[in-house]
Amino acid sequence: MNATLAVMHARHSIREFESELVPMDTIRQLVEAAGRAPSSKNTQPWKLFLVQGAALEALRTDYLAAFDTGLPAKAGYRYSPDPLPEAWKARAKEVGVGIFKHKGIGRDDTEKRWAHDRENFRFFGAPQVMFLGTQASAYSHGTFLDCGFVLDNLMLGLTALGYGSCPQFSPMIYSDLLKKHLPDSADTLFISALPFGRAKSHSHVNTFHPTRLPIEAWFKVVE
Repeated sequence: MNATLAVMHARHSIREFESELVPMDTIRQLVEAAGRAPSSKNTQPWKLFLVQGAALEALRTDYLAAFDTGLPAKAGYRYSPDPLPEAWKARAKEVGVGIFKHKGIGRDDTEKRWAHDRENFRFFGAPQVMFLGTQASAYSHGTFLDCGFVLDNLMLGLTALGYGSCPQFSPMIYSDLLKKHLPDSADTLFISALPFGRAKSHSHVNTFHPTRLPIEAWFKVVE
């Protein structure tokens, strides 16, 4: 298989990381390459923050306190339609049930389910996290498309370099915390968190792979 296609197939969400840091020169090369993504009229509307070290630990502490105390959600945008289309809802339920079953979490095990959700707010223990955003006072639906190109480049680049990542909307529900911790972010609409690093060896949760639709279900040829 072509190497680029192999990377696309290999990428999946990593939920347990080693403590090893990705070297800064590697990150700079990755980010520079990701910034080659297309954008409407070359506007390049993305902003990217890397958080690590003491700054990440302070942010992680605040996030966990917010989750543990039930701080009301205040996301900057709505991720999904409500209600979900039935086909989407069925697939979302399938992956939710699947990962709980993979982790051995029973239907009525509220404590383990709570702990599972809490992992989102400790960024799965990743030693480094990127936060992708755009200008809050100027974004549109197309801006999300442009930023999505960058996010995909980052994830595929990390996979190609032997690392892993997990795109997250969950941390966006406490976007005010990000603005508290990240400089020059007052007019930033945060879109996604991206914990990344070396996937933890022998991790059971990292072996979870949700099923994918056959291409016949969503790919049409017109000729």
